[in-house]
Amino acid sequence: MISVLVRTRDEAHRIRQFCEAYKEADKILVADGGSEDNTIELALQYPNVEVRRYEKRVNLKAGYWRNPEDDHINFLIAWAKEINSDWIIFDDCDCRPNYLLKQDYIRILQETDKDFVMVTRLYLWGLTQHFTYLCKPGATHTKYEPSLWAWRTALDFWAVDSPPAFMFRLGEMVIRDWHYGVNVLELFPPYCLLHFSWDDPERVERKMKFYRESGLIPGQRHPLDYGSPLEPLPEWARE
Repeated sequence: MISVLVRTRDEAHRIRQFCEAYKEADKILVADGGSEDNTIELALQYPNVEVRRYEKRVNLKAGYWRNPEDDHINFLIAWAKEINSDWIIFDDCDCRPNYLLKQDYIRILQETDKDFVMVTRLYLWGLTQHFTYLCKPGATHTKYEPSLWAWRTALDFWAVDSPPAFMFRLGEMVIRDWHYGVNVLELFPPYCLLHFSWDDPERVERKMKFYRESGLIPGQRHPLDYGSPLEPLPEWARE
């Protein structure tokens, strides 16, 4: 069984695309952290979706709050273990597989003997451009660097709090280098994930405002200030 895990909070503008991308998975487990829009209603239109409410909050500055990242993720991981999933796919609601990964991911997970799968992630600006240096972070910006996407549910693998985000641990080992001591399958283009975090200028400004005013990331910079020169999406980076 393949279970796709996703955290949501007011994701009505994205949840249908996410569920559509993974409609062939056995389960999509949605842990909703307090949506006030119709995220849950839209998600439940898909027959493989199950929703549970996640109610823990962390209070921040200026009246803001968030769901604790690590506990929210671990809530989902425990749920996947509860229903005896074989594989977990974990991602944010603003990230989806490209057409080729969507076509092949079930076969890839069924056939691999690895414990983890990492995939190259393209960070988009709008819908047609991406930040090339963010997916090629080395000094020369020539090599794609994949990021975590899926793992075997039976592993003792959990999120660890590391504000403002999180890390993962395998047993007692916090994973800092995925190229050392971890049994990983790496997928490179033409397989990729499309990260739509900066698809709308107004939402970008609201996100920057939240990070700065809440104190979560007081010095948060705009993505155009640190991303890289923008380039058009390659032909293979389509849904």
